[in-house]
Amino acid sequence: MTKNINDNDAEFVTLAHFANMSEAGQVHELLQNNGIDAVLQGGNFGGLDPLPMVGGFSEIQLLVPAAELEKAMELYDAFFQDDSQTLTEDQDVGNQ
Repeated sequence: MTKNINDNDAEFVTLAHFANMSEAGQVHELLQNNGIDAVLQGGNFGGLDPLPMVGGFSEIQLLVPAAELEKAMELYDAFFQDDSQTLTEDQDVGNQ
């Protein structure tokens, strides 16, 4: 359930912008599951409208309470952290 940011006195700040609802929803759920009262705001343009637009775009913002921004940033960074390694020509997958 998405909470209206006007329902309480907490100041909400933007943590991130997303191009699609799928990715935004994943991060939103991650924050909610870790006790952060995150809110998605915005919408999709050109996605499932009656006449789909080529090159449609989304403007989805993920908002969090200012007091929880640091914790939210840590979770966000961990979610998008890239631990992949590039193998050289002489390396096998098992010999990293």
